[in-house]
Amino acid sequence: MARRRKRGRPTRRRTAPPTRRRRSGPGPVADPGAEIARLGVALAGAPDLARGLDELLASARRVTGAQAGTVYLRRGDVLEFAAVQNDILARRLGAAEVRTRLAARPLSLREASIASYVVLTRATVNLHDAYEIPMDRPYTLFREVDRKADYRTRSMLATPLRDARGRVFGVLQLINALDRRGKITAFSPEHQTLVQTLAGYAAHLPAPISS
Repeated sequence: MARRRKRGRPTRRRTAPPTRRRRSGPGPVADPGAEIARLGVALAGAPDLARGLDELLASARRVTGAQAGTVYLRRGDVLEFAAVQNDILARRLGAAEVRTRLAARPLSLREASIASYVVLTRATVNLHDAYEIPMDRPYTLFREVDRKADYRTRSMLATPLRDARGRVFGVLQLINALDRRGKITAFSPEHQTLVQTLAGYAAHLPAPISS
């Protein structure tokens, strides 16, 4: 008598779990060229100057791995905060509180700040440690901003922003470059070249109301 074969349970196909986007770790993006191209597209569709400057700052931070950054706009004889990003303080206080704490006081162009120097001379400043600026430099770091925010600025890179007519209307300032391990390091010459390239896109943004 033939034995009846036992029917096995139908095999269920296992579906792979949805792929999750991994957070990018510390350090600069692997393909800065792609980031530069992405910024060009983003700025072409930027509805206003403020949104465009925020995009510009974010891209500059990505290609350098910068922990924080600021964009200043010139309004007559002062520099006003136009964009502020800081990963450490945002996690601690929230993005809105960071802007409130850091953007309260405009910088006078008569003060010997790094941002003022960049606007007036059109030069780029690259500092390994902003607390160790040589005495013969015509600018200094205003440490009160760090004290107010309970933060420590180390490496810094600041470069001018020019409009379509070549006039300097602001400053892009990056703080604390991070390597792949999350350690603060200096902004390299390659970083500086990339940031200056990105800053050139500011000429395509809507012109500031006054500069």
